[in-house]
Amino acid sequence: MLVISGSACASEGSVVALDAYLDQARQAGLLNGNILIANHGEVILRRAMGYADGSQSVPLAFSDRFDIGSIAKEFDAVGIMMLAEEGRLSLDDTVSKFIPDLPSWSKTITVNDLLHYTSGLPDVDWNTVDNDADNFRNLRALKALDFPSGTHYAYNNNNTFLRRRVIEKVSGLSFEAFLKKRVFPKAGIRDAVVDPVEGSLRVAKGFDANFKQDPTRVYLTGWTALTVDDLLTWSNCVTTFCLISPRSTSQILATSNPKWQSGFGHGEMEGGRVVRHVHDGNDHNFQALLMADPPKGRTIILVTSQNRNDVYAVAEAINAILDGKAYLPLREAAVRRH
Repeated sequence: MLVISGSACASEGSVVALDAYLDQARQAGLLNGNILIANHGEVILRRAMGYADGSQSVPLAFSDRFDIGSIAKEFDAVGIMMLAEEGRLSLDDTVSKFIPDLPSWSKTITVNDLLHYTSGLPDVDWNTVDNDADNFRNLRALKALDFPSGTHYAYNNNNTFLRRRVIEKVSGLSFEAFLKKRVFPKAGIRDAVVDPVEGSLRVAKGFDANFKQDPTRVYLTGWTALTVDDLLTWSNCVTTFCLISPRSTSQILATSNPKWQSGFGHGEMEGGRVVRHVHDGNDHNFQALLMADPPKGRTIILVTSQNRNDVYAVAEAINAILDGKAYLPLREAAVRRH
């Protein structure tokens, strides 16, 4: 166990310790990605560590956009609540109201079910789906739900897929256009790319432990890639209610079981304020983590692109260093977590 002394504030010593910890993780081959740490409302550390692709010839830069996996689902969750606040939809509306050509089960699934993964829909059949049209074909052929909507929880991407399609039907815009017109400008996001493909500039590539690179392609639409700076901006937007009200934020976060995810991943509110917001995402060799502790003014953002690094172990050590507490070296922490 390692420990540094000092107060919980971001002292010069803690920043030095953070740098040393991250250097050790990188040298051990356990971290390839970009890191941003804010404490007491100020950014105290930004690191770009490793390679932008599997060639090992291009270093990562702060301007690189990363696949953030499921964290991108926050944008459609907020989009749903924006339209609800405008009175253009209700969380009690059924999917059939917006997409009437789906089977009869769509009359039992509410928008709220989609928001909280209680729809009963099965997951996307990735063996038969290469695009949105394929997934719609499968949904139209679906005979029955896995369980009656609203009775249980199953985290999967069909809920996200239909949330985005509802937004398109109500707004009259493609989901990408909705984000670019209604969400990104007001949130302060300046450098996002939706559904990057081969040839998209400043997009980090994922690769495995042997540097075999993932293909960059779109299966289902609506996935946003962000820089660490824009992800911090988004985190601050969520906790300061720049797009939706505290009540709407609470509606997203509310779950029947603390282990269940919502459109915001996991989080808590007290007295009308967000006191915790944690969301991770992964896709192929990418893994991302947004961990916000608003009472401390602390946000930890990790976006990685090689072999799904253990971002939670890294975040736990970062928090311990900032709080002057003991922490495990990364390799030992990873062993304990698994």
